[in-house]
Amino acid sequence: MFKRHQERNEEPELEERRVEALSAIGGERASVEAMAQRPRSGDDVLDVALLQTVLKRLDQIEASAKQATRISDLDDLTEDAEVQGQFSAYLCPRDEIDGEGELVIDTIEGWGIPKAAIKRLRDLFGKKLEKADTNPAAARSALHSLFVERDAWSDYVDDYEDTMRPWARGLFCAAVSLPLLATLAFHFAAQFSPLLILGLLLAGAAGSSVSVMAKMPALDVSLAGELDAYGRRVLSRIGIGVIASLIGSASLAWLPVSVQNQTFADALNSCATTSATSIRILVILGLPMLLGFSERSLTSFEQRVFGNQSKLQKG
Repeated sequence: MFKRHQERNEEPELEERRVEALSAIGGERASVEAMAQRPRSGDDVLDVALLQTVLKRLDQIEASAKQATRISDLDDLTEDAEVQGQFSAYLCPRDEIDGEGELVIDTIEGWGIPKAAIKRLRDLFGKKLEKADTNPAAARSALHSLFVERDAWSDYVDDYEDTMRPWARGLFCAAVSLPLLATLAFHFAAQFSPLLILGLLLAGAAGSSVSVMAKMPALDVSLAGELDAYGRRVLSRIGIGVIASLIGSASLAWLPVSVQNQTFADALNSCATTSATSIRILVILGLPMLLGFSERSLTSFEQRVFGNQSKLQKG
C-alpha cells in the first residue's frame, strides 16, 4: 500500500520529466534534419545511410521515452538522443565545417569555461577544421568531437548551476537571519547565561556563511569533481569558522586589550549581568562575525597579538 502511494506521488514528476525528455529528443531530431537540409556543392554527397540510421534510432528512443516508467530511464534515453544528435557533424556540408566548429568553440568559451580548455580545443581541432576542403572526413571527425565537448560542457554548466543556486540561497538566508538570532540571544543573556555562548556561535556562523558565499567557486575553478564535494567543504568551513570565532572571542575576552577604556570582556559581562546597550551588543556581534568570516583570521590574530613564536625563541 505504501509503495502504491509512493508511485502516485512520483507520477507527476515522471510525466514532467517525460515532457522534457521528449522535447530534448525532438530537438536532436530537428538539429539532425536541419544539418542535412543545408545547401551543399554538387561534389559534396550527403551520407543518406547515416541520416536514415540516426533518424530511425531517434524514433526508437522517442517511442521508448513514451513508455518509460522511471525517471532514470528517461535520463538515459535523453543522453542516447544527445549522442545521436552529435552525428549531425558527419552531415555538415564541407564548406561549413570550419565555421561550424569555430561557432561551437565560441559558444563553449561564452559559458565561462577555463581558457586552458578552450586553447586545448583550438590546438586539437583547429587545424583539422581548416583543412576541410582537402580532408573533409578528418574535419567532420573533429567537428563531431567538438559536438561531444559542447554537450559535455553544457551538462557540466547545468550541474554547476543546480549545485550553486541552492547553496547561494541558503547561505544568504543564514547571513541575514543568524545575526538577528544572535542579537536576540545577547539581549536575553542576562536572564539565561548560556544564551551568551549561543549568541557567539550564531555570530561566528553568520560570518562563516558570508565568507563561504563570497568565495563560492567560479565555473572556471570548480572542476575535477569539486561539485560533488562542495557541500562537505561548505559545512567544514562553516564549522571551522564557528570554532575559530569562539576561540578568538575567548582570547579577546582574556587579553587586557581595551578600546575607549572598554575591553571585550566588559562588553560580554554587561550582556551576562545586565541588559546591554545597543552599542555593546553591536560590538559583541561584530567581532565574532569578523573572526568567523575566515578560518584564517584566528591565526592572523594570534600572530599579531603573540608574535611569531619561532622569532621569539630565536630572540
